[in-house]
Amino acid sequence: MKVKDIMNPKPRTITPDTSIEDSIDRLRSQIGDCFPVIDKERKLVGVVTESDLLHVLHAPVREAVVGGVLTKNVMKSMARNVGEIMTKNPITATPEMTIQETLNIMAGIKFRHLPVVQGGKLVGLISLRDILNLYQLIP
Repeated sequence: MKVKDIMNPKPRTITPDTSIEDSIDRLRSQIGDCFPVIDKERKLVGVVTESDLLHVLHAPVREAVVGGVLTKNVMKSMARNVGEIMTKNPITATPEMTIQETLNIMAGIKFRHLPVVQGGKLVGLISLRDILNLYQLIP
């Protein structure tokens, strides 16, 4: 079976200029913890997760400055939009990958979601839940 057979072909997406507040509201109103970030041509430019948003909401003061340089988490806590906190160039799947190949990638990097990209454009999102649901159906 291939990724294209079980992926969500219409995942909820956001753009780099989406505000932090709006992304938190959107995340709260959906199942899952990952948003693909796309540009106007639907090209995948990044992903933002609950973890990324957690760093916006909480940056311990003791981590604020190390040798006069702001740490990555503190910089995220000062972000105004998704483009400033997203993970750029995320690991992706393709529609033609097998479920086993995708599961191996997800397990290896400990991700629960992978954007599905074809020709640089987002065509779907596959989640660990999608894969687990598939295995539940197999007798």
